[in-house]
Amino acid sequence: MTQPKPTEPGGLSEEINQRKLIILRELRERSYWFIKLRWWVPPAIIAASFTAHVLGVSWNATATLAVAGFILAYNAVFHFLWRELHKSEEDKPRSVQRFTYWQVGLDYLAMFLLIHFTGGAASPLIFFFIFHIIFASILLPPASAYGFAGLAAVGMALIAAAEYLGLIPHHALYYQGRAIDLAEQPFHMMVELSFFTASVFITAFSVTSIMAMLRKRIIRLAELSEAMGRLNDRFNSLFAMTQAVGSIRNLQKLFQIVTSELAAVMGVKAISVKLLSEDGKTLSYAAVHGLPESFRADRTVEVAKSPINRRVIEGEPFATGRLTHKDMFQFGEDLQKAEFQSVLFVPLTLEDRVIGILGAYCLRPDRFDDEEVDFFRLAAGLIAIALDNARTYEALEALIKERSWFMMKAAHNLRAPLAAIVSMIEVLRGGYHGKLSPDQEEYLRRMERRARTMISMIGELMDLAENRNERRTLKFGPIKPEFLAGRLERTFKDEALEKEIAFKITIAPGLPPINGDPEMIEQLMENLISNAIKYTPQSGKVSVAFVPAGEKTVRIEVADNGIGIPKEAMSQLFSEFFRADNARSIEEIGTGLGLAIVKEIVDQHRGRISVESEEGLGTIFYVDLPAAPKPEVK
Repeated sequence: MTQPKPTEPGGLSEEINQRKLIILRELRERSYWFIKLRWWVPPAIIAASFTAHVLGVSWNATATLAVAGFILAYNAVFHFLWRELHKSEEDKPRSVQRFTYWQVGLDYLAMFLLIHFTGGAASPLIFFFIFHIIFASILLPPASAYGFAGLAAVGMALIAAAEYLGLIPHHALYYQGRAIDLAEQPFHMMVELSFFTASVFITAFSVTSIMAMLRKRIIRLAELSEAMGRLNDRFNSLFAMTQAVGSIRNLQKLFQIVTSELAAVMGVKAISVKLLSEDGKTLSYAAVHGLPESFRADRTVEVAKSPINRRVIEGEPFATGRLTHKDMFQFGEDLQKAEFQSVLFVPLTLEDRVIGILGAYCLRPDRFDDEEVDFFRLAAGLIAIALDNARTYEALEALIKERSWFMMKAAHNLRAPLAAIVSMIEVLRGGYHGKLSPDQEEYLRRMERRARTMISMIGELMDLAENRNERRTLKFGPIKPEFLAGRLERTFKDEALEKEIAFKITIAPGLPPINGDPEMIEQLMENLISNAIKYTPQSGKVSVAFVPAGEKTVRIEVADNGIGIPKEAMSQLFSEFFRADNARSIEEIGTGLGLAIVKEIVDQHRGRISVESEEGLGTIFYVDLPAAPKPEVK
């Protein structure tokens, strides 16, 4: 059983067929224009006969009216045939051209009859042939136009000769009772026929020449339009690849996007990315699009056994339109089995160092020209940058994970000894080992304070590391503002009362639940409110408000009239371990991790945080979080 030949997008034969179909459909539509115009011919003959009678001109009116009826009849047949042709889903070139030729042929027959019945060579209708020559030159090939011009000239010569020799009856044209008969003046007849012949051939030559020039320009315009389309597609492809370079960090996802984009925009069957090993001895397939399954496994190419790959690694692009040299490809037999005929390889170069090879594979022969090579090299440069970015990001991600692991480990190991030290200090301060002097009491108080601060810092370090741990699963669900407000009020009521701070929480009516992890949202709010109370002086005010910020967003505002934030500190506010100078003056010991944790939680919930503050007047934090989706009504 014969296997179907593979196809690929953008095939040349498909493009040619499409162009032919467009031209064919245009011819079919113009043929119908002939039919519409022909409906006016019989009424025009009747009107011309009446006008001629008024002016004193007469001819065989009965015969001309019979010809008008003949035109009306065959035009009705053509109208019916055109409708059947128009209904056909397939455009058959021979049918459409045959339909056009039949129309012109019958029109010529009708014209010869009209001329014969209106004076023969002396008929004023003789030059109407020129209009048909023009139409034929526009709609049909040049040979057909010259053929119809010759037919008009030969036909008129035959009619004139037959009438002169008496082979057919002569129907003279009369003006005010006098016959206008060129049959009695053979010289004048020959001169008129010569001028007529020259006129139809000059018309055919002029119109076909103009149409040839117009067709060339139309074809050139179509080619330019196609070239612009290709350039636009390539620009869009490069833009998509550039976006991928800047936004996608996963290497495999990046390869998937760039290879599929390149295959589509270049109109090829397959794209491959091969990466060079550190020792430069082997190439491994990092990504393939459209290649056979055999290439999708972890296969490697030995550079020493592949002269082509060795040349590309040395910096020379390679393109061939006849894939026949099996010894030049380590897996050349696989490529030929897949019926690839053209291949293009360019080096992936990063800072003058080749890191791999980008390949394109096409089913058509002689596919890649210099323009394709230049574009492919540009794409290879983008892919090399994207590869380097992705690798750098992966290395940074690994470093961040290692740092988080170290933070967790160090914090965990420090917490237990510090808790033991605090316990021992409490025992000493309690007088269980004897009475302490005032100085001893003060020293122990300071030690306990610093130890507790370190325990707090360790706790925040562990929280930050835990929030960045990819293995942590966020448990999203609806969080009612009323539930969250109740927990926060119970947590901070006593602390605010101790500092004589007015603490108030308000909730806008009809507010939807927040979509988030309850534990993390509560941690976020505790950090913000704790800071607000800590940096607000005695008898100050701290307020928390839950308000709507659009249909799908809940805004939480945490406001105080405390010390505020200096302008120069605003840009570093959410950085790890950063504390503003005025905060240090009030509370010397602090971790500077609270707001970093807040920002981390907001980002994980795809929310947004902003701040307004003026030193000495107070601060307002705005936290926008997504509202929980409304339950579906069943």
